[in-house]
Amino acid sequence: MERKFYLLVALSFILLISGGIYAYTYTTATSTVTTPTPTGDIATVNATASQPTWSDVSTPVNDDVILRPIGVGDEADVKYQYPDTGEHWDKADEATSDNDSTYVYTPSTGWEEDLYNTANHSTQTAGGDIQYVEVFMLSRATLSAEQVSAYAHIKTNGLEYDGTAENLTTSYALYSNPWIDNPQSGSSWTWSEIDDMQIGVGMREAGVGIESRCTQVYANVNFDAPELSGSTPTGDLFEITAHDDYNGNLQVRVYLTNTADLLKAYDYLDMRLYLESSQEAGETPNYQLLNLENGVATFNLVGVSGGSYTLSIIGGTYQLNSRHTSEWDAGWTVTPEFYCEATQR
Repeated sequence: MERKFYLLVALSFILLISGGIYAYTYTTATSTVTTPTPTGDIATVNATASQPTWSDVSTPVNDDVILRPIGVGDEADVKYQYPDTGEHWDKADEATSDNDSTYVYTPSTGWEEDLYNTANHSTQTAGGDIQYVEVFMLSRATLSAEQVSAYAHIKTNGLEYDGTAENLTTSYALYSNPWIDNPQSGSSWTWSEIDDMQIGVGMREAGVGIESRCTQVYANVNFDAPELSGSTPTGDLFEITAHDDYNGNLQVRVYLTNTADLLKAYDYLDMRLYLESSQEAGETPNYQLLNLENGVATFNLVGVSGGSYTLSIIGGTYQLNSRHTSEWDAGWTVTPEFYCEATQR
């Protein structure tokens, strides 16, 4: 009987100690929780009222492309060339005039004409709506001219057209003739017509025994099209606002959600994202790169105590697939769509 009593006392002592340890552990755990629990979301994310102006990327700008002779056209009737080797077109193809080093010329009384082929345009350098075509010739007479003796000359859609005949000076001067519309169709030029167009010159003597010379011929095509490449539009994207009662860390992620449609317009698009007061804002570089390849950028807000933090695009570069928007696949867009989330870290 005495042994049973000792055993019961021992068991009671063990249970008392175990209960005390459990109670102590629970008390310690609750006493270390010092962060109040917010009554709403830990943080909210809202798009800013003003956003980057993405429409600037596809807005046409006025530009020019120069087309020079690259080969023999349908006519090579100007009587002479200097030097008397090669072809007529290579006497007039230089980007910087060589004056009397190479030229075509004639002392003939009747009009003679040359036509030269030009290179097809590249959609990397030209596109959009054509405003006009202007053909230039750099020409002179060997003595004071007694009559008009040179004109710009083109061939389009199988027919030839002449510019205004000019009275040449004795020094090389630039003369030109614009064609606002295609003279054959009477409508705006198309790029296929530009690619098929031939340019050249018509000449005769400037007077008895007075040569007319031409050392350079080229066409300027004026057009409106988006820039092929440039700087990424900048501006604010999101405002991240921590709850007033929240003290701690936040992780902010930004996702690019319409990559497939962007790839129909862009060859590449790099965006430098900056989140004020973030851990990354204090590093070098102070931004995270978001592009069509990675699709997501991550930031960390450390030790926040309420407050609002602005996420912005501060720079970057882009290049379009071409300057011809008509070549882009259906459904293209130049405006990125983003999803932003802020979570407790």
